[in-house]
Amino acid sequence: MCRATPQSWPIRPLKMMQRKTDMAFAISAFFPLGFYQGSDSGGRPESYPSPSRLYSALVSAAYLTFGFETPNADCGLTDEQIHAALDWLEGNPPQEILFPRVISAGNKAVAYRNKGNVQDRKKPKDKKSPAAAYIATAYKQHPESGMVLTWVWHENPSSEIARTLSSLCGEVPYLGEACSVVELRTHEDYGFPVDAGKYVWTLSTDSALTSIFKKGKVFSFPKKGRLEDLKQAFAAANPAPKGKKKAPIVRDKEAEQNFLNEYLPLQTEEQARYLPPSLQEENALKAPWATAFYMEIDQVDNGRAKNGKVEWKPEESEFVGWAVALHRFLVRQWGTDPSLALVGKYAPGAKRPANNVSIQIVDSGFKESYGQQLRKEIAEKRPGFLILLPYDMAKADIQKLHDVCVRAKGKTLYYSPNKPTLRLGNTTVIDAAHLWKPVAEGMCRYWTIRPMAIAETRPVPDSKHNRKWGVREAICLALGHVWRDSYVPQTDATSREERYWDLVDAIKSKTSHFRIFDWHAVYRVNMTDYAHHADSSNVLHGMQALVAISDGADSLDCAAMAIGQSRHLGGGLLVPVDLYLSSLRPDEDFGKGVPTWLK
Repeated sequence: MCRATPQSWPIRPLKMMQRKTDMAFAISAFFPLGFYQGSDSGGRPESYPSPSRLYSALVSAAYLTFGFETPNADCGLTDEQIHAALDWLEGNPPQEILFPRVISAGNKAVAYRNKGNVQDRKKPKDKKSPAAAYIATAYKQHPESGMVLTWVWHENPSSEIARTLSSLCGEVPYLGEACSVVELRTHEDYGFPVDAGKYVWTLSTDSALTSIFKKGKVFSFPKKGRLEDLKQAFAAANPAPKGKKKAPIVRDKEAEQNFLNEYLPLQTEEQARYLPPSLQEENALKAPWATAFYMEIDQVDNGRAKNGKVEWKPEESEFVGWAVALHRFLVRQWGTDPSLALVGKYAPGAKRPANNVSIQIVDSGFKESYGQQLRKEIAEKRPGFLILLPYDMAKADIQKLHDVCVRAKGKTLYYSPNKPTLRLGNTTVIDAAHLWKPVAEGMCRYWTIRPMAIAETRPVPDSKHNRKWGVREAICLALGHVWRDSYVPQTDATSREERYWDLVDAIKSKTSHFRIFDWHAVYRVNMTDYAHHADSSNVLHGMQALVAISDGADSLDCAAMAIGQSRHLGGGLLVPVDLYLSSLRPDEDFGKGVPTWLK
């Protein structure tokens, strides 16, 4: 019989939401009896249902309620719609899970359970056996505010798939054992409830790379082909009768494990690890630039046009010059008392922040090379300037700089008589912590430097340990300066040289969030083109390397970042290099491993 079960628990008001993630989709589970009882595929009691269990429940609803793959069934959903919805869930574990608080309980009860109830019609026989009763997990739920078990995906499925999943969820009577009555709901453009932060666990990619990483919760989720595996398992558990012999009647089986536990289709089941909020807060690195303005270029005088589109391809030696030109323009347009974060000049003895406003060049060549990894809303825009704002910049200064950028539309910019003049266009506010697309499944994000990083100091002597200063040390110092707030060691160092070496040692340590591979010096004919206000005592040299950043929460995998002396004016931009997980070997001290071809 086809039916539709109305959702009875209250919809949370909009004002109760926070941490809204663009394009987020969620499935929430409310247990009216207040508890969940079930076991994983190995028969072990589980505190929360896994994404695999949710998937299996939706498959069951598809067959039992909507006549899935049944000829001439007309129950509101087509086989194509159901296939599309289930396919979206396969290989797509939720990025975050809201776990309601568990209410502890004790239980020494004995349960007399049916160990099998395959009955012969002439001699019905039920075998019951005593066993320790499983302790159900009681939750502290608050459906009005949305504080219920919730699986969250960062991108919405299509509207049709979302509607199909909603229909399937409405027909799931329980999760786990039949006593675990559940009401499932779907949510598009989902936002976490207020004060949910300490209950939200985040998907980690570390467990896909190494089993050494032990922290977090591990849950199974369906891989591609899971539906076919479940169908085969069901067929194995319910064999067709041979000849005239009637098949045994299988009914009302309420053992701890359903038939899928006896016929384990594990080849299409994978493990995902979720990190607790405390671990994320403890280890996560802050994006150095939280917000950005993207200023497009409407026209390039004396430039080239390609397919009617603006094309701007300055030489890499011009990046700093163009960034300096825009910086001077913004300071001039600001007027009196410009933001210190913009000018980067502080009074003697004043505390200096780790980073100031950074201007990066997003030219046509950049779009061609990295357009597939950029967020769509950036990749589709014209070439322009990326103006990065440090996370600790005053809100009033951010608003004023935004007004300056907006008023700049239609004005011209140039820095050399023999270079084309640019006409500035629209300015868009973007999330600098999510400039890049998330890393694809089966890949791990590393970084390289565009066009290079400029060393911030001449070689620094180490009078204590008689160590040499090389390219690796210079890159460590560049990384340490960007994340100075997290990496300034608490030492008794008094000289600048000692402070530099202490910072380098902190970045080099096994507990560091950084690893540097394949480092080498880079030189050009006119190195002064790659730096602004270079110290005459410092022989400029560029640096290139393969850089890995891992903090357990992958908080910087999509962030806009730059390092080195020119990081504020056109240089040192980190650009993604996505490597296959199979090309990395595990490192017990570093979540993202080590490239197999490098030491």
